[in-house]
Amino acid sequence: MAVLSHWRPNALLPPLPPGGLVPEMINHPSSADKGPAPNPNLLSESIVQHNCLGNWDVFLSLFKSFKQAATYLSFVILQEPPVSKAHLPLFNGFKFFFTPVRKPCVAAYVHMSFLSSYSVLPKFRGVDDVLALNVSSHEPLLGSNFHSFRLINAYSTNTRDHRVHSVSPETLFPSLGVPLLVVGDLNIHNPLSDPLRSFSPREIVSSTPYFEKAAEASFALLNPPGKYSRFPLVGRARPLVIDLSFANPLLPPMVKSWEASLPSTGSDHVPITINLAPPTLIPSPKRPPWFDTDWETLSLIIKSFQIPPAPPCP
Repeated sequence: MAVLSHWRPNALLPPLPPGGLVPEMINHPSSADKGPAPNPNLLSESIVQHNCLGNWDVFLSLFKSFKQAATYLSFVILQEPPVSKAHLPLFNGFKFFFTPVRKPCVAAYVHMSFLSSYSVLPKFRGVDDVLALNVSSHEPLLGSNFHSFRLINAYSTNTRDHRVHSVSPETLFPSLGVPLLVVGDLNIHNPLSDPLRSFSPREIVSSTPYFEKAAEASFALLNPPGKYSRFPLVGRARPLVIDLSFANPLLPPMVKSWEASLPSTGSDHVPITINLAPPTLIPSPKRPPWFDTDWETLSLIIKSFQIPPAPPCP
């Protein structure tokens, strides 16, 4: 997940273990396909989140697109990863973690260079739709005083009761004393994430507990409001904002940007990139040029401005 203050110089990528491979799915990319290499002087990194729809071609397209990434990718967080005979695909330079079930709904791929310097410990709930990764180091992480952080990956689906999803708000938004990033395909619809859309009462009822719990725990929604993350491939369904990213109160100072700049993979979901950096390296927002404002002219405009009356009720 993180931007870390120290990298081991010239870290080597150890070979991946041969156990559990699906031979026809193994991909050994050329050096040009691996994306930015680890650099001891690198000051920012990225996390990619994507729903692969269980498709091998989508998976390979996503990983091949990393050569266009401007920063070093430490984590690739997947929902609906492709699975064959209870095995996930391998990609050179990454090690995967997944829930210990025959067909996991969530998985995480971590760069081997990252693992050579930092500890990553998976944590399971005994279900197939939530995966937590605890990352720790002897050195402070993200340019902060913290030596650990947590990442939660979730794929929340509807249940028979439309008011309840498979992953509860309490699971997604725990109270934690270290930086926490929550990402996933949550399948909830709410005006806070998609303000220009009309919502049904059912959508409001099912999504409200999640945003209420996030607000109670002071989580921040990283998605820009109304930035679509899913474009249905067929039918007349409209675009949606369902791939959400939340940060607990300790993480936002290290969040540099949230973007959807990677090319399409063939999935109806958009790959999301979350860029992190030490707070001291993130530029402050530009302030309006108040001293250049013609206040004399503007004051006359403000005084003459009239608020139009409210439209009549239908």
